[in-house]
Amino acid sequence: MPEPKKDDFQRPDEWVDQDPYNVRGKPTHKAAEELLAEDVELQAPETREEGTFTSEQTRLLEEEGYQIYTLTGESIATLKAKGFKFWSTWHEQNPQFETLQSRVGQVAIKTDPDEFFIPDSNNKTLDKQLEMVEEQNKALSQRISGVKAILGEAADYIELAFQNNELFGEKYDYNYTRTQTPTVGSHVATVGDFNPDNGLSVNYWHRAHGHGDVWASPLVVPTSGTK
Repeated sequence: MPEPKKDDFQRPDEWVDQDPYNVRGKPTHKAAEELLAEDVELQAPETREEGTFTSEQTRLLEEEGYQIYTLTGESIATLKAKGFKFWSTWHEQNPQFETLQSRVGQVAIKTDPDEFFIPDSNNKTLDKQLEMVEEQNKALSQRISGVKAILGEAADYIELAFQNNELFGEKYDYNYTRTQTPTVGSHVATVGDFNPDNGLSVNYWHRAHGHGDVWASPLVVPTSGTK
């Protein structure tokens, strides 16, 4: 099986080892735990009821090449309990992050590797990627009413990856999608680099920096479907 990427995109535990916040003297896992607690205000886990697409929305989305998935409020913690594997480890010391849940309801994505990520959305800041998602949203909403393209949260992509274990794998060049979920300092979570033997990677990257492996993969969600 192909090995996970080993380029300049560092694993979070390696990044923390470089002591970016001058916390030498503390055990690495403790430092990461305290940084997350100090710098990020994560909300208590809650279920996000998002609804489902209408039959007409479903028909139109499928005609455009979207596939529809139902997310069920999974988290890293619940997926681990079911035996799913992660090769990233930094979040093991941050149980609050591991209990953040995906939305509950339907989402639509394009699974074609050429369309899963917005073209040329890598090497961009988070703000620029959000602008690109909004451009796609405006175009989509003109064709299909009652739906919206968004950049999702980490748990949304994590559950999707285990529903379709080809996502973020070899066909997708093991790339990551940025998410809107905060982690340490000014970083947000990224999800990708899925390998059948090693599992999924949940990484993080600074919101003001781009990277060649960090893209934007929009989720389409209903705004006026059925609930």
